[in-house]
Formats: sequence, structure tokens, C-alpha cells
Amino acid sequence: MAEAPGNSCSKHVLERNFRDFQIEASPLHRHFNFSDWLSGIDFCRVVKNTNRRQVYHLRTGNNGYFLKHSLLIRSKDRRRHFLLPLRRWAEWRNLHRLNSAGVPAVKPLARGQLKSGRIPSYFILTEQVTGHHLPFDSPEHAEMIGHYAAFLHRHHVYHADLNRNNFLADSTGELVLLDAQEIYWPLWLPRMLKVHNLGRIILSSCAFDDPDNWVKRFLAGYNGSRMERPVSLSEAIEAARRHRRRHYRSRAKRCCKNSTEFEQVKLPRLQGYKRRGFDWKARDLETARDNGTPLKGRHVIGYRGVCMKRHARKRLHLNRCLASWKMSRALEVRGITVPRALAYYEFEGYRYYLAELLNEKLHLNAYLSALTDEQLKRRALKKLALWLRIFHDTDVWQRDFKSSNIMCRNGDFYMVDLDGVRICQLNSRQKIYNLAQLNASVSNAVSIKDRLRFYYYYSAGYQPSHQERRTVYREVWNITLKKNTGIYDLNFAELIESQVKAGPARIS
Repeated sequence: MAEAPGNSCSKHVLERNFRDFQIEASPLHRHFNFSDWLSGIDFCRVVKNTNRRQVYHLRTGNNGYFLKHSLLIRSKDRRRHFLLPLRRWAEWRNLHRLNSAGVPAVKPLARGQLKSGRIPSYFILTEQVTGHHLPFDSPEHAEMIGHYAAFLHRHHVYHADLNRNNFLADSTGELVLLDAQEIYWPLWLPRMLKVHNLGRIILSSCAFDDPDNWVKRFLAGYNGSRMERPVSLSEAIEAARRHRRRHYRSRAKRCCKNSTEFEQVKLPRLQGYKRRGFDWKARDLETARDNGTPLKGRHVIGYRGVCMKRHARKRLHLNRCLASWKMSRALEVRGITVPRALAYYEFEGYRYYLAELLNEKLHLNAYLSALTDEQLKRRALKKLALWLRIFHDTDVWQRDFKSSNIMCRNGDFYMVDLDGVRICQLNSRQKIYNLAQLNASVSNAVSIKDRLRFYYYYSAGYQPSHQERRTVYREVWNITLKKNTGIYDLNFAELIESQVKAGPARIS
């Protein structure tokens, strides 16, 4: 199919594509005729279009329909469907079983299968449900979703991908399931699976900076629906955090596999991974190595908009280029801005990490020193504080969190030098150490008052007491005083003297 997502398509193209399919009507609609239905279509739009699946939105008169067409292009997909033939029609069977059990779900109309073609393919046709998705982070709908989750569990329905995008509220306010591919029907649903299921819903429905309010309302609906053993707030939030960690890991690992964004490189002289669309080969690496501009010695080079880091391959040494490639993707999926990673290569005894070369960039110190307006500077510090919060909220530990490792462009912050970044459970000591590293590497351009405000912005939502803030200030300054701050143009005597002249440092 040549159509792009969101574009209209021709009815004649559909007729040609599904002409040779063996089509079977649903037992719920035995008199349904696919050919007659297809001739009555007056609207067709491609909702999703990949090399493995197309989803069409179709209309006949006042009725809407969705057609999901899947192609078994990859050999591993064909093997999987050969070994597990029942999986192909799992969604079809689940939709019928849901309708028979009285669980609101979309209505299946027909299915079709192509067996004689070069690429096996099949489709499912369902009716469209008129309604709307529930808004994200809405406490008003949290209790309704909790009631719905309890309703599914009482019917022994375990949906492995239950999230707010897979159900919607119809015109009567009733929640209707849209995607039934990952539904299972255990005879007994253990409490562990129920909590696991609730964590998946929480992950997709509320923000994680302050989830307590939403989750309390959600559990009030779930536990109040005659559930045998109530689920506690801490259990539900921890289950959601486990789902989030799993989500981050699965998305990050795609940079080392063939996927929609990345591909493996296996050439005679060149091996590694690259982003699709990036076309550097061995000859380009040699040209950049010989003609590039040194940025940090000869091991970091800039050439034609690409920043290239290279290290010799050594045994028992950390592969810093591969670590940077993996961590760049791990930070990207967490919403932390980094220069766009382009490729990781192994070539002639060296390892290369290639990333976007930021134009018109400034180091953090130079950026803050250039801001003469106090209000602009405080807005920049607030943005930086919230950026650091994302690191700590998503368990990202930058062991060298100093200003020279932070670049600024157009008001956005970018983390560089990624081989020192780790993903781990952070304790309060590590977070305070990051704050101290940043405090010690920012010049006199930032006043003491703004340094105190920085932690005030950073701790927004946590609501620490006055004594807790003073304890953190004291620990940060004790660590700062042990560091060499002169290289960052930070002189505490001058900074304190300027603060005394300006007045006492007080923040609201």
C-alpha cells in the first residue's frame, strides 16, 4: 500500500487488495456480505501504515468501521504463526467471547485470509464505536476507570495491555474495549496479576510527579467494587513504576536491533548500529577522521554537522562509545534531551560514536553568564532544575553532573559525555551529590539567592519542610567547598560579599 497515515484511499484499491481473500462473516452477523459492504463505502482513510500492518477507517452512510490488515513479512513472524496458529485469530475469538460474556467491546463483522500469495496476510473488520477517550490525569474519571478494572477482573478478564487508549466512553458513558489482542481468560486471577494490571492502567492515565491524588480516587473505585482484598496505594504505585521501568528498557534496547528507527550494520569492514536514514560508510569515517575539526583532542571530532567520538579497542576496558550509544537512547525515551545519536561503528580496531553536532551551542556557564535580565535567568534556572528532576525521577545517575557537560541551544539543555551515565535506584545522597556538583561548577554569575531558589524549584511537588531544606543546603555547600571551583570562575568570597551588599538571601 502506498498511502500514508491520515491520507484518503481509493475504494478501488481496497477491492483490488482484498479480491483474493477468503472471507468469513462473524456468527454475530451471519448475513453480512463483504462485497456488498465494500461497494457501499463512501469514505476511506488510512489511520496506520507500516510494512507489517495497515489500519483503515471506513464509512458507509452513517456507520463507521475499522479494518486491520496484517502482513507476515518477516520470516520470524511466519514461523511464530506456523508454530502458534491460534494466535492469528486471538483478537477475533476474544471479541466474540467478550460479547457473549456481556463485556462491552467492539463488534466483529468479518475476517479474511490470503493463503496463496507470496506474503501471507489476514484482516479483521469491526464496527466503529462512537465515543471519546478519557483525558489524561483527570481525577474526575479516575474512579470510573477503577470501577471498570474491577468489572473486568470479576469476569476473569486479564488484559495484558490495558491502558486508556484501548477503551473509550461511548455516548451513554459506558466504557468499551477497543483492542482485544492481548486478552486472556484464566480460571483463577491471582491478586499479583490484578495489581500488575492496575499498574499498567496507572502508568497510562496519570502523571508520575504527584500520582497519589489520582491513584487514591482510582483505588476508591476499584476497592469499592466488592473486591475481596483491597489494593493499597503503595502497591499500586510501585506496580506502575515497574511497568515504567520495563517500558523504558524495552524502548531503549531497540537501538541495538533492527526496528523502525534503527538497523544493524554488518559489512565486511564495518559493523555496528545506525539510525535509519543515516548513510555514513567506512569511507566517510576515514574522511571525517582525516579532515574533521578537533573538539576535544583528537578523540572528539566535528565534521559536516556530525560529532564523532572514537576510542581504540582495548581488552578489559569499558566500550565508551557503545555505552554512549545505548545511554543516548535510554535518555531519549525518558524525555531527557541529548544530541541526537546517529550511529555506533567498529572499524579497523577503533570504536566510533556519532551524534548530531549542535550548532550555536553554549556551555551552561556561558549561557547563564550571558543572561543579564534577572527574570530570564531565574526562568532558565527553573527549567534547569526541572530538567535535573527528570534525571532523578527516572533513576538516571550522571556521575559527573557539572556545567561543562551541559550544552544549551535555543533555551534547551543537552547532556553530553554520556559514557558516565548509569541507570540505577538513586538514594538521597546521590541526588544531593549531583546538586553539589552543579553548584560547584556554576560561576559567580548565579547569586546565592538564585542557588537557593534552584533547590526550591527542584523540590517542587515534594514539599520538604523548612528544616529539611536547610539540611540539604548545608550538605550541598559542605561538598561544594571541597571541590576546585576556580576553573569555573566561582569565588565564594566574592559571591558572599556581593550577596551581603544585595541583602539577605530569603526565598518564599
